[in-house]
Amino acid sequence: AQTRLNLPAWLGIGKALEGALEKGSGPVDRETLVAMYKEWPWFHTTVDLIEMLMAKSDRTIAAHYDERLVADKDLLELGALLRKRFEVTEQSLLTISGHKAPADDYPDLQRSLKARAHYIDVLNVIQVEALARLRAAEAAGATSGFDYNTLRDALLLTINGIATGMRNSG
Repeated sequence: AQTRLNLPAWLGIGKALEGALEKGSGPVDRETLVAMYKEWPWFHTTVDLIEMLMAKSDRTIAAHYDERLVADKDLLELGALLRKRFEVTEQSLLTISGHKAPADDYPDLQRSLKARAHYIDVLNVIQVEALARLRAAEAAGATSGFDYNTLRDALLLTINGIATGMRNSG
């Protein structure tokens, strides 16, 4: 959740739905999934919940973490692949729900997320910078002192701030 990709909420779902939606090769077809969304409360709630979690995600922020903190080429490629899978999952869910954007039928949630995004985005940028500077300090063996402790405290504050901001209420 800190990197705003929210992997546990959606990873694998897009792949599972992709066959049914694009190729008709899944155990059910697109029309069946749309009917299930309309007629099965459990399925409807599950799709809406995943959409809500995706609405709270931000691929741009996730990419910023990768660009600033990841040096390994293979891991950068994995990050790009995960962001692409996010997009496929999002489109699959929107096809089933008929929504234009994740959770667009929850206007109160949309307003809340939009209002909080300005604050959470800044916390994410600060967190990335704090992590980068802490890593540099640790690589240089400077793991004590006022600057190091200030960076560590800033990191902890951003963790708490992002976690609080990503909640559904407030």
